[in-house]
Amino acid sequence: MNRSVKKERLRGEFLEMRRKMVFEEVFRLSLRIQKRFLGSAFFRSAKRLALYSSFENEVLTDDIFQKSIECGKEVFYPRVVRGSGRMAFFKVERLNELSPGSYEIPEPGEGKGAKAGPDSFDLVVVPGIAFDLGGNRIGYGKGYYDKFLKEVKSGVVALAYDFQVLSGGKIPVEPHDMQVSAIVTEKRVLKLA
Repeated sequence: MNRSVKKERLRGEFLEMRRKMVFEEVFRLSLRIQKRFLGSAFFRSAKRLALYSSFENEVLTDDIFQKSIECGKEVFYPRVVRGSGRMAFFKVERLNELSPGSYEIPEPGEGKGAKAGPDSFDLVVVPGIAFDLGGNRIGYGKGYYDKFLKEVKSGVVALAYDFQVLSGGKIPVEPHDMQVSAIVTEKRVLKLA
């Protein structure tokens, strides 16, 4: 079985596990993950961060956004640039500036917020479907984050439920796949790089 087929199989398995979560569990575990993230040195030292909007039972990020704003940090969210296969990040000061965009994921509207390049962040927070202990990740398969992360010079932290981290296995890696430097779950913080 080739790498892309193995990845697709893992993507399907882990996505199904995440989809079966009830909202109360998503909320409870997300609170723990966000609290652990907010207590980390990489959050405290970051002044400018890229964050994501939660989608299909991904770890929620609203508390991270609120605390970041309270601490005077700049927060940027992605918007898919139609026809380019890429994302651009725009500054957001209130969550109501986000509205359903590509794939129905909340994103900054057209003409809203200052745009920031991938090399301008102190910290990039990413979602994912599955991760391994080497920092490899499986996303939805469109490559948006991989293309963006190629140009990122800062730390890349994934938020995940602990079951999304393969303990004994390894995610099949393809040349375009980019790694994360840390994973925060409800149980632990894994510093990988």
